[in-house]
Amino acid sequence: MKQSASPGGFETSPPRVALALLAGAASGAALVTAQWLRAAFQVFGAGFVGSSGPHGILVVFIGALIAWLAGLVLIGGPAWWLLHRYGLRGWKAAILTGMALTFVAALVLAIPLPGKDGSYTAADRGGETVVNNALTAHGWAEAAEGALLISFVGGAVAFVVWRTAYRRV
Repeated sequence: MKQSASPGGFETSPPRVALALLAGAASGAALVTAQWLRAAFQVFGAGFVGSSGPHGILVVFIGALIAWLAGLVLIGGPAWWLLHRYGLRGWKAAILTGMALTFVAALVLAIPLPGKDGSYTAADRGGETVVNNALTAHGWAEAAEGALLISFVGGAVAFVVWRTAYRRV
């Protein structure tokens, strides 16, 4: 039940695709967990990381695994199908698509949902990020910076998915 080989000499199969989605989600979760550990250690010190222990690490990993798997299935899967259908089966196309989709998804997720009274406001050390449920210019800049950083994880996840899903013929 293999799909036909592409002009670039790559082929895949449904079991390889399923394995690739799982491997991609696991790699994304591992990278997010590693970033969480680094940030927690940097901000709160070894005591916090030690006190959260394996339980905290597991909670972050499972949450990230669910998020990456959902993203891969709902967003990455259809995009990958289009790339595959049009013969764009190389690692460069995979990485660029993964980075772009992750950037857009992270940016969309940063937009506050409308509240009942529209009075949600938030700030960080650089100033107000959200005023009355709307991102400020500073909020957009912070959201774009965060989206850019996580897009590199999306590129790495895309490479893992590509490398697992395809084999050269």
